[in-house]
Amino acid sequence: RNPLSERRGKTRAEQRLTSVFHGLADPARRKIIALLRESGELPVGVIGRAFAMTQNGVSKHVKVLEAAGLVRRRIEGRVHWISVDWSALQVAYEFLHAHHHFWSTRLDALVDYTRRTS
Repeated sequence: RNPLSERRGKTRAEQRLTSVFHGLADPARRKIIALLRESGELPVGVIGRAFAMTQNGVSKHVKVLEAAGLVRRRIEGRVHWISVDWSALQVAYEFLHAHHHFWSTRLDALVDYTRRTS
């Protein structure tokens, strides 16, 4: 359960987007996603060793990523395998893509302004 997704008045899509951005907000979690992008599925212990994190630290970050829907966990015996659920990132991509025109025109205007005033 993710408390960020339980706020009143939010649509399911807004809740999902909030959860995804919360999951991606921490640099360590972004590094975990990048590692999984390169390696595919990894055991939690291997993720921890890759970042010199304690098992507890890795576990906390993985739980946040799971709550955001960004990763999946597969349990095989005592080994917990983690992989990225790329469909969750699609929500963030769609949001950013929808606002790309606004941001790019604003940035172009800022560049033009700084050139005129320099």
